[in-house]
This record gives sequence, C-alpha cells and structure tokens, in this order.
Amino acid sequence: MNKLVFLLIGGLFLLSNFYIGKLFLSILEQFSFFKYSFIVWGIISVFSIASLLTMFLFDADVGGIVGKMGSYWLSFWFLSLVIFGLTDLILKITRKITLLHSKTELMVWVGAALLVFVLFCYGSWQAQQIKTVGYQVVINEPTNQQQKKINAVLISDLHLGYVNDVKKLGKIVNKINQLHPDIVFISGDLFDGNYNALQDPQGMEKEFKRLSSTYGTYLCWGNHDAGETFEKMRALVEASNITLLEDEMTVVGEEILVVGRKDSRPIGSQDGGRKSMQEQFKKVGNKLPKIILDHQPSTIEEYEQANELILSGHTHQGQIFPFNLVTKAYFTVDYGYYRKNKNSPQVIVSSGVGTWGPPMRIGTQS
Repeated sequence: MNKLVFLLIGGLFLLSNFYIGKLFLSILEQFSFFKYSFIVWGIISVFSIASLLTMFLFDADVGGIVGKMGSYWLSFWFLSLVIFGLTDLILKITRKITLLHSKTELMVWVGAALLVFVLFCYGSWQAQQIKTVGYQVVINEPTNQQQKKINAVLISDLHLGYVNDVKKLGKIVNKINQLHPDIVFISGDLFDGNYNALQDPQGMEKEFKRLSSTYGTYLCWGNHDAGETFEKMRALVEASNITLLEDEMTVVGEEILVVGRKDSRPIGSQDGGRKSMQEQFKKVGNKLPKIILDHQPSTIEEYEQANELILSGHTHQGQIFPFNLVTKAYFTVDYGYYRKNKNSPQVIVSSGVGTWGPPMRIGTQS
C-alpha cells in the first residue's frame, strides 16, 4: 500500500514538473536567442530527481548537496506550480471573454516567471532571518514586594537536516547567547524526522554545548522527532548537555517546575506513547509555577491551572501565505500569546526558527 502511495505521489510530482518545464520552454522559445531546450529539461530532471530522493529516502543520507538541491527545488516547484497554474487558469477564462494578443500573453507569462524567481529568492532569504519577540509573563502573582524575574528563551521547530545545518544552528546559538538567558527552552521538532540527514552531528553537538544559561537547556519532543532513527536523535540530545523531558518534570532553581511532554501525534516511534501527567501534577500540587513544554498547541485544553505557562511550536504560523490563514483558523492559538481568562493557563506559541518542507517563508517570520 505504501509503495502504491509513493508511486502515485512520485508520478504526480514528475507530471507537475513536466507541466512547469513545458511552460518555461513556451516562454523561452519566444526569444530568438534561446535554442537549447535540452538544458531546461536537464536542469528540471536533475533537481526533480534530487527532490524525490530527499522526500522518499527519509531514513537515509542522500548527501548534503543533493539534500539541499532537492529541498530548494521543492520551493521552486511549489511556487511555479501555484503561480503558473493560476496564470494558466486566468488566461483561459480571459480568452473566453475577450481577444488576447500573443504579445500580451507573452508579457503575462514573463511576469509570472519573474514573480516565481523573485518570490523564490525572497522566501529563501526570509527563512534565514531570525526575529526575536519579547513577552513579559507573570505566572504567579507575588505575595510580597519581591518578585523573581527569569529571562527565558524559547525556540522551536529547528528541523535540523540538510538545509537547517550546523551553520544555521551556530547562528541560532549565537542569537540565543546574545540574549544572556537564565534558561533555554526548545519546544519540539529539533530534528526533521531523519537523523541521517545531519551532515555534521558532532559539530551540532559542539554548537549545543555552546549554549550559555544559568539553569541550562530543556527540550520536549515534537512530531518530527520520531521514526527509525529516533534513538540516534536521543543520543545526540543527551550528549549535548540538553535536559530531555519525556512526560517528566524537574524543579529548576527551587522556584519553577519545568514539564516536558512527548508529542501527542508523532510521525513514527518515540519509544512508547504519551502518558497522562495529571497524577504527577496532583502529587506536586500548585505551590510552584509550571512551565510546560508541549509541542502542539492543540493540546492546551489538557491544562487548567492559572499558574501554568505552556510553551509550544509546531504551526510555523503557516510558514507560507496563505497557509497562515489556515493555521489561524484551525488552532485556538497558532502564534504568539494567548490566555482564555485569568483563571486559565497562559500559552506562548513560537513560529519556529526553522522550516519544514519548502525551505522558505512568505508572510511569516522565523
């Protein structure tokens, strides 16, 4: 069954690349200087195969160059398919209404092609820009004049792999250390589902060890931190001086209770299912404020105490317009700060510091 699904997806992907190639050729052939159609087909073939290898060999290492080629072609393919598809549809409708001159159609197609290239370059660049957003959150109202302040940094959805590599991780670590945090939280999807896609795991271990904070770094799993290479993921985390919490809790600085959850819907194995935390919560009571790392914001209804702060990710805030409208409609909170009322937990959802699928952002920020 899985083989049939892969064959169907692969076939549709190749057909859509053929469609894109035909349209690019129809534009280029209008110019007298262009005489080599095989160049276009050669480029599309190489990048399409790289994408297929990257997508389907999801537990293997296809190599850093092939992985990057395949990932970035996915961005270019997506933009081309959407923009050319819409342009084609609009022109067909327009032809039924009025007469279109060939020069006018050519200019429309040239404009569409330029738009693909501009959005591809912008989206790829935008994905690498890291924006810091600040929130001031009071978890427990102080009973006296003294109030403990903690400078916490939250990141999520690094999706370490072919594109989000050791260089990108180094940039993230530098950004975090510049904020001089007391504690660092990673709310899931540290990996992109394939440990073998890491081209320099030892380098990543060194980068994680550069994280500097008073109380250390705490991690919960996300839905992509799973699968055949899960144990290798866990080993890297444990070797990187990161405290992994798998439906567990720990007291930090004798002042806060940090809770980390397994993902509610992992894509593959995470060495056992998610456990309920309610019994553990009853045992510890509500004297200490809780900071809960739970990757998917769809689970916030599991928590009900006013002294709980839930830190999530997962949504990427849609990553690419108009999918941000979809995540906003689907999730109670897909990005930023949320609190139902003063007796409810507080929630902060990160848009993620990495990307999944096409390595680009349009209309959203890392």
